[in-house]
Amino acid sequence: MKPVLIVRHEDWIESGHLAETLEAEGLPYELCAIDQGDRVPEDPEAYAGLTFMGGTMSVNDGYSWIDDEVALIQRAVERDLPVLGHCFGSQLCAKALGAKVAPMSAKEIGWHHVVRNGDPEVDAWLGDAPREFRVLAWHHDAFELPEGATPLYSSSFCPHQAYVRGNLAATVAHVEVTPELLERWVSIYGYDMDPISETVHSPESVLEDREAKVEAMQAAVTDPLYRRWLGPVRERART
Repeated sequence: MKPVLIVRHEDWIESGHLAETLEAEGLPYELCAIDQGDRVPEDPEAYAGLTFMGGTMSVNDGYSWIDDEVALIQRAVERDLPVLGHCFGSQLCAKALGAKVAPMSAKEIGWHHVVRNGDPEVDAWLGDAPREFRVLAWHHDAFELPEGATPLYSSSFCPHQAYVRGNLAATVAHVEVTPELLERWVSIYGYDMDPISETVHSPESVLEDREAKVEAMQAAVTDPLYRRWLGPVRERART
């Protein structure tokens, strides 16, 4: 059975609910830990799907492994293979698809309200998700919408939040987060929440009722998105 590739960029920004979902589905996965010096695979055909996690770096930082990941995504997209990007991973996907990624005028951190796009294609990815829901955002950069991509939802601070193209799905939100991961992230990287502003929420507000907030996000966007993405993954896993 072909595994799903999970590319991790920092050891504390783990795959969270994504790994939980794969395990519940009985789908094997393989970790490529950039933080441990693992080399980026070259052949996307070896995997049932490719996933790319977050990171505190920028896609414009010039690391050689960024170019390797972008090239891997491009090869996968050429074959319409399943690709999934979370936060930094969504920006890698945007760059691979030829879209610009640049710093925002203000970073977006916290539980932010987003509004889903009314395009019929969005229904296939988000199902019965409400028109508005909250996602956990934690990013400094934003992408332009890649050519041919359909936007899934937007926030008032960052209009391009998530998109799909073929079997590729990408969201700048951390839809993979779990309550335990969120607590760890705040303990490690909470200093990034300074200064507090309309777009940057306090550590206390981010952690408040985190179990309920995570559960609501998973119901609204994470689980529907993963279910649609896993359709072609299951087919490839059996080949």
